[in-house]
Amino acid sequence: MAYIVMMLNRFLDGIARRTCLAIGAAAVLWATPAAALSYRLVDADFPNCKGECPKVIVASGTISQNEHLQLFAFLEQSLGHGKVAQILVIESPGGFTAGGLALGYALRKLKMSVIVGRWTGESLTGKSGLTSGTCASACVFALAGGTSRYFVTGSRVGVHRAHTGTAVLDPTTRLPVNATVDHESGHAFFRQFFRTMGVDNGVVEKLAATQSESMYWFSPDEMSRYRLARDSSARPTGERKRR
Repeated sequence: MAYIVMMLNRFLDGIARRTCLAIGAAAVLWATPAAALSYRLVDADFPNCKGECPKVIVASGTISQNEHLQLFAFLEQSLGHGKVAQILVIESPGGFTAGGLALGYALRKLKMSVIVGRWTGESLTGKSGLTSGTCASACVFALAGGTSRYFVTGSRVGVHRAHTGTAVLDPTTRLPVNATVDHESGHAFFRQFFRTMGVDNGVVEKLAATQSESMYWFSPDEMSRYRLARDSSARPTGERKRR
């Protein structure tokens, strides 16, 4: 695992640099302070498991500029804590665009499924443990990185243009970022990203048409039509596990 993480680090560091050159180190933020994205392992009890079910990774909070490094650090720390499913449950209001893109690439390289939802504190089963959540702004890039993508019924998934300028603040430290963005080249980069992930270009069209102060929330039908995500009621249990 340590060797795999090192090689992914090298690959994704290059991706992160190219992303920042294409779109700038822009933040896509909510107006209020938010905690950094945190990860935890949660017990699961799916009906198709043979023996003890692998644990599921649950993440909530705001995406940092180097979020893929935070994920890799968590995976390294998880060694020796049993089998871990290739599933990430995420709830996030957004964060840094470059961080969301790098996290999306990392999740695809790790061949992980992504589910939008909020952990209720219970063991995850086919019918309990998750309720509706939110995945907005930069979080949508992470969602798109999943090899399969789902949302808990009632969840909200939304996009908008990036916030820029001297008024932009880091979502966790509240310090100025002073970011600038070339929206034209940025949207071209997003189209390439979503195309690579198998997501329809309609997602970028909604993103480009929505001002940074607003949010475009996708309907369940749109998420299905754009191949962005499906209702988790259609998700099979017994997902692959990471050793």
